Amino acid sequence: MQLSNFRIQQKLIGLVAILALGILATSSLAFYFSYQDTLAGKKDQIRSVVQATSSQVIALRSEKAAGNISENVYNNRLRNLINDVSYGHSGYIYLMTQDLRVHLHPKRPELEGFLISELPSLSHPQMMIDGFKQVISSPSGSHFWELYWPKPSGGPSVAKLTYAELIPESNLILGTGIYIDDLVPLYIQRAFSYLIITIVVLCAALLTAALISRNIVRPIASLSKQMNDVAHDDIDQEILYTEQQDEIGSMARALEHFREHLIENKRLRYMQEHVQFLENFDPVTRLYNRRAMGEALEREVIRNFESQEHVYFLFIRLDLLRNLTIELGDEQRDQILIETANRLRQRLSVNHSLGRLSEGCFGLMIIDKPDDVDLDSLTTELLHTLEQPIQLDSIQIQIAARIGITSFPEDGDQQFELIGRAEIAAKTAKKREQGWLYFNQIRDTQVKQKMELWQDLSIAMEQDQFYLVFQPLFDLESNTPLSAETLLRWTHPEHGPISPATFVPLAEQSGLISRLDHWVLNAVARQCRLWLDNELTLPRIAINLSGISFLRNDFEQRLTNTFKAHNVPLHHIELELTEGVLIEDLARIQEKLQRVRDMGISVSIDDFGTGYSSLSRIKNLPVDHIKIDKSFIDDIDKNPQDLKIVQAIILMAQGLQLKVVAEGVETEKQLSILREEHCDVVQGYLLSRPLSVEDFESLIDEDLIIEGA
Repeated sequence: MQLSNFRIQQKLIGLVAILALGILATSSLAFYFSYQDTLAGKKDQIRSVVQATSSQVIALRSEKAAGNISENVYNNRLRNLINDVSYGHSGYIYLMTQDLRVHLHPKRPELEGFLISELPSLSHPQMMIDGFKQVISSPSGSHFWELYWPKPSGGPSVAKLTYAELIPESNLILGTGIYIDDLVPLYIQRAFSYLIITIVVLCAALLTAALISRNIVRPIASLSKQMNDVAHDDIDQEILYTEQQDEIGSMARALEHFREHLIENKRLRYMQEHVQFLENFDPVTRLYNRRAMGEALEREVIRNFESQEHVYFLFIRLDLLRNLTIELGDEQRDQILIETANRLRQRLSVNHSLGRLSEGCFGLMIIDKPDDVDLDSLTTELLHTLEQPIQLDSIQIQIAARIGITSFPEDGDQQFELIGRAEIAAKTAKKREQGWLYFNQIRDTQVKQKMELWQDLSIAMEQDQFYLVFQPLFDLESNTPLSAETLLRWTHPEHGPISPATFVPLAEQSGLISRLDHWVLNAVARQCRLWLDNELTLPRIAINLSGISFLRNDFEQRLTNTFKAHNVPLHHIELELTEGVLIEDLARIQEKLQRVRDMGISVSIDDFGTGYSSLSRIKNLPVDHIKIDKSFIDDIDKNPQDLKIVQAIILMAQGLQLKVVAEGVETEKQLSILREEHCDVVQGYLLSRPLSVEDFESLIDEDLIIEGA
């Protein structure tokens, strides 16, 4: 079984057990060696006693042999010597003859003269006899052995460690010994000391192990649980032990960093989901927004294009809602919108789609209308439903509505045509003080005007009735002009100024948009050449292009040829594309945008938030800037929902390394909010209106710096 299969706590317990066994084994060995050392010390002691006494006996025998002392004196001195030698608790020496007869015994004189075999009450006499025989036969003339002998105080024979050696040139054997049980107290004392030391060491080891377990196992177990919680998306609880400076602390800090990363990802994911929600739904009523409503209408038009089945669109406009907002506030306005949406929902069937198009405008799409359903009656019922009083806290209000109606295919085959014309019908109904109006009841006059403008549009390009103006964009970090957006203007010889909102859609519908874009490119290139010749510091010039021109196969070549003809480097140019371009094939758009950027041209997405794009799609495109649509900036200081949308767009765009441009800045309050939200670039009438060529040149020469709001 692998060690990795065990938990850390089990490993620590095993380690402590091994350590405890090691300590016990070490203590046992230490006690054993201590016992042996004690025994060896006692052996050395009794040997030295015997050897010292033996030298004195030899000296006495020498004096006797020399005749210096008599036999009687010798015997007396020898007895006194044997009697006087003592050591330890009960140590003494004795003399034996080599025929194993007791010669002198200080403690048992009554045994003197007896053979060992004749001694009374002697246990195991043979052990004693064999030992002395070993002394006699040993080359060293000495021997240690164990025998049994009674203590001097009496009692049975007990084990005794005995040592004896021959006295040279005599038949005498000098011996002594120590009783084994006299060593027991010493052994017990040492054993107790070792036991105390062992217990202390074991306790210290266990305490250390417990501290290690608490310092390692508990944090690891806690971190393991928190890691599991994080894995299951429970990331609200802070990670413990991050203050520790050991490996546990490093692990905890790594996990905390990972948790913070997940929190940030979750926040960004929420913001992205919120942005995606806001791309399709109105945050107040939870209905489709204008973009999603337009897409739904476009899908139904495409689905019914072959069969030419009718698709109806009702533009529902609430009267005086802006006035009510000013009087009652945003919160009460939202309650009105929610109640209106709920009432409209109650009138829906499965073949109806409802959306909120703008502040006080709703859209209702009707498909597959049964023959027995009368559209006039349905519209009348809707108006009656909306006119019922709305209870707001302590007050009641009553609102009126106007409805404009368009139908496919009679009133158009594009969603923007059907919605726009229904809105025109609703506005006209208000002017005529009618509750509702069909677009086809007012379109005859408009069609005639449109046909006249179509004819005049082509003539205008030939006669140079168009001209350019330039609206500066200001960098909020340096507070200086960063670039300028090129805007096209048309002064009609009879009707005067014609709004781009009128002639640009007309050019697209009439097929003249490519010619118009080409005119703009030539005009910009020509003007840039003049500025360069006059040695002006030329900012980047942004050009609005239609998707039709951009998606032409020869667009890049036409763009290059136009600016090359005027010897203008392309890095002075920025292209502004509408979101509608992004609904094309993503791979195709990516390749085309990349080729444009490789030419040195910057790319921005205009009117972001109102069309078909999303940040999730833009992140895959090589663009440099996104421009937040003016509709979100208008009420940024009054409408919290618009502020949230702007905050989300800025956060997500900057996370994708995109510069954010806010257009339509008209008040100091709007500018201040955009600064606080770290918007990069701003554009609007507060900072500068669109300028003629001469005024724009003056602005460049002045090195204008805007004041921080």
